[in-house]
Amino acid sequence: MDEESILFGIRNLFALGNHQTVINEVSSTKSIFSPEAKLEAQSYLYRSYIAQGKYNLVINDIGSSEEASLKAIRLLALYLSDKEKDGHVQNAIALLEEGSNRINSVVQVSVATILVHAGRLDDALKTLHSRQRKLECSALVVQIYLQLDRLDLARNEVASVKKWAEDALQLQLLEAWLDLRIGGEKYQEAYYIYEEFAQSNTAQTAKVLNGQAVANIALGRYPEAESLLLEAQNKDNDNPDTLINLITCSTLNGKSQEVVNRYTSQLREVDPQHPYLQELDLKSSLFDRCASRYSA
Repeated sequence: MDEESILFGIRNLFALGNHQTVINEVSSTKSIFSPEAKLEAQSYLYRSYIAQGKYNLVINDIGSSEEASLKAIRLLALYLSDKEKDGHVQNAIALLEEGSNRINSVVQVSVATILVHAGRLDDALKTLHSRQRKLECSALVVQIYLQLDRLDLARNEVASVKKWAEDALQLQLLEAWLDLRIGGEKYQEAYYIYEEFAQSNTAQTAKVLNGQAVANIALGRYPEAESLLLEAQNKDNDNPDTLINLITCSTLNGKSQEVVNRYTSQLREVDPQHPYLQELDLKSSLFDRCASRYSA
């Protein structure tokens, strides 16, 4: 198999969240020879380790590499692993400004991801401005637009991607995200996209199972959604998306508050800064303040 075919498969595996298979493929392949292909394969390898929470492995393995792509990935691992975040944000922005890094898609995605985590969504969009037909950049742009409730801009981005990546797997993911936000009849279309992914053995990932589950929740199929989420939890017990969706599904399924609280406690352990928890804590604080006004 030629280099491009191998990289094509790795890109799709990564997009579907099949990180361990990416690691296995990159670690075992003997068919990637060119420096450019090796660097791309390495970038997927290390980002797969980051997705598994193995930050120190990435930090130590990349070390003092001079490759901009690997520097950016290492900064992402440092940001996610360190309680003191500000310095890493500034270092990431400085790296972006070096040489041609503003048009290096791995640098763009890594730096923009750091900025998204830091709550600087506008700066993340600026980082991705010169995305030059790179699917991962466009995917992150769509996610940010949806987070900002700019459905109009998300639609435009997906329409633009269709012009140059019509058959790409990642475009289908973008369409599914968009369909779930549009709602109505589009829920069924999102469901079909995820169902098609699920037919592949390599796509039975927590990411795809969560997509299937969300589509089922939107269609009112709560027991089916719960079954998919429990399957996702078996694959990755500490996946924040799975836990959030289990909280939602358990509530809609009429499960006891004890069950909901257990999932919430688990989420607090694995991702204490999750936006859901921040919003929950804010509402609890506001409620307590209001209640105190009426206490004796």
